[in-house]
Amino acid sequence: MPALPWTSIAEPEPDHTYVGFATKLPLTAHRHVPGFLRDTLRIRRQLAVSPGLVGYSLLAELGAKTFWTVSVWEDEAALRSFAAAEPHRSVMRRVPARMGDSAFRTFAVSGRELPLTWPTSKDRLT
Repeated sequence: MPALPWTSIAEPEPDHTYVGFATKLPLTAHRHVPGFLRDTLRIRRQLAVSPGLVGYSLLAELGAKTFWTVSVWEDEAALRSFAAAEPHRSVMRRVPARMGDSAFRTFAVSGRELPLTWPTSKDRLT
């Protein structure tokens, strides 16, 4: 499955430093993929109206049952607010039992580095 292209929500200021957040989310079984995809659609609707979001992308490696996300936020508070809001909060409480070893990283990123590419985003997790 191809990557969801970078979706820009706000025009980044080239010299501003933003908060990036990258995840690697491996599922333990292929039977969990359809539900994860449904949850992803719900969370994408949430992203569309989340204050402080600059942009995001998703990469689904269905054969490997692994999903990668990257998002860029105005600040840490905006990222935390998104994570604590519905439906993200409920999804994150439910899915850990269906996931393998996940990775989560925050990082600083300048506006001139956007949009982020998948090779760059994956490197942030290793």
